Amino acid sequence: MKDSKDKQFMREAIKEAEKAIKTGDWSMGCVIVLNNKIIGRGHNSGYSTKNRLAHAELLALEQAKDVLEKNRHQAVLYTTYDPCPMCVGAILVMKIKRVVTGINPDHSGGLDLLSHLPKFYQQPKFRIEVIRGVLVKECQEVYLKGAPTKKHIQQYDLKLTQL
Repeated sequence: MKDSKDKQFMREAIKEAEKAIKTGDWSMGCVIVLNNKIIGRGHNSGYSTKNRLAHAELLALEQAKDVLEKNRHQAVLYTTYDPCPMCVGAILVMKIKRVVTGINPDHSGGLDLLSHLPKFYQQPKFRIEVIRGVLVKECQEVYLKGAPTKKHIQQYDLKLTQL
């Protein structure tokens, strides 16, 4: 269920995505929240750092890992764009209870894979709650401002309506 807190923290994730625009990276942002306090922030910086692992979610998880060690089941991860399969794997390992996303225009996110995991990763006592579509318009606007997004749209002749 979406609530006003979801919108509040998604706006913080959008602020992170705006930082990625300034560095020429994919404009995606993430914050991790515990007890209504942001404990981790991240924005994609793979191009600017030449590190393909520098995804918004991984950077936010890394920043929050010490606090999450004892409270991970109560944490919420907010991300402007559905996390990729690699980031979903990290979310699973960290046992983040709730994931709130903005957009997934090309259906490349990894959250849909959760129902297809090998039994080893399916834990009966732990399920990730997924909330999608929070501040869609704002998340789409920030996503479309990023240089890599513009290049991708032009290169593949994508139409805005496809997003």
